[in-house]
Amino acid sequence: MDRGPQASTSERMEGRPTRVGLPRPAKVVGMPNEKLVFAQSVEALFVRSLGPRIMREERRRLREAGLDLSEPLRPAYLLEQWRTFLRVAAVAVFPSNSTEAAHFALGEHFVQGYRQTAVGRASMSLISQMGPRGTIERISHNFRAGNNFNAARVDELKDRSATLWLKDVAADNPFFSAGFLTETLRGAGAQDIRVEPVAFEDCSATFRISWAQAARRPPSAPHAAVG
Repeated sequence: MDRGPQASTSERMEGRPTRVGLPRPAKVVGMPNEKLVFAQSVEALFVRSLGPRIMREERRRLREAGLDLSEPLRPAYLLEQWRTFLRVAAVAVFPSNSTEAAHFALGEHFVQGYRQTAVGRASMSLISQMGPRGTIERISHNFRAGNNFNAARVDELKDRSATLWLKDVAADNPFFSAGFLTETLRGAGAQDIRVEPVAFEDCSATFRISWAQAARRPPSAPHAAVG
């Protein structure tokens, strides 16, 4: 799958630094059956990764949808709000891309932003040690960490390929998850990665994944003593 062109990072971030803090008096609905995306997911994508590239107008649109980047993040956001946030970001950051390519790039950026957090650094360090196959075997843990509703199932796993079912792609299309999977496998040392949605119904999707294992670096030779 081709990655869409990357937007310039030279734009400057507006507004005060965003912090994760207590919720404002208004409102994330706390019903037990509500699908919620946790603040760490919002922070990874919209603060850590995309923050400098979201300009004034898009910040206004995000604020109208429920995400005020000049204020502390709420503990969680409704899934429908998150989907709206993705739509705004797709157009704002990747205006020349197709909807699918823009969502794919957002999925990649999500992992890149997650890697900048303390929890993300530890998680990605573990992934790099497990390799692509081990990462696929534990992929359900990655999807459950950022929300209260998702689940993943590995239907087939071979040395260089897998079939993965995802309960909820948490977006308007499956390509955000495809980008997430691609960047995660890249962090696990995979190369020549292909993540293809082969079925998409309601909010669930099935992906066919293939990769080549990256060559391992030889151990560094000890430095000669300087005398």
